[in-house]
Amino acid sequence: MADSTPPPAEFQEPQADTPQQMVLRRAPKITPFLVSGAVLGVVVAFFWVAIMGGTQEYSQTQTLSFFAAIFAIVGLAISALWWMVIDRRSKRAMETVYARPTEDPEAADVALTQDDYAQWSHFQQNERLEQARREQFAQAKADAKAKKHSKRK
Repeated sequence: MADSTPPPAEFQEPQADTPQQMVLRRAPKITPFLVSGAVLGVVVAFFWVAIMGGTQEYSQTQTLSFFAAIFAIVGLAISALWWMVIDRRSKRAMETVYARPTEDPEAADVALTQDDYAQWSHFQQNERLEQARREQFAQAKADAKAKKHSKRK
């Protein structure tokens, strides 16, 4: 069942001219790192097999396939570690900004689409609602505990 009570007035949709608090973080995307690592691993495998050649037991194609798979996995692992290092560094550079919609792009510091702004506004509203629910739950838990202790006496 959904809660039919409307949210308190402080959690309503903000006014158009009221700035919205947002967290700005330029995080790297993981997919380009992983794809680049795998491709680089395959390229290294091509050079490795070209230099070393095949063996008497296996053809050069079989050797290339084996090394390509191994080096692609190693490339994925190295690129994932590199992504983690860069992602951690980007967390240190997080900053809180205040945004409000404007019709004049020259007056804006950063341009966001209307969808981005709506998504962030919705996210911020949900965060405030969730925080209020947590506070209500903690208060109810404290009240129940106090009531339980008062019954014992």
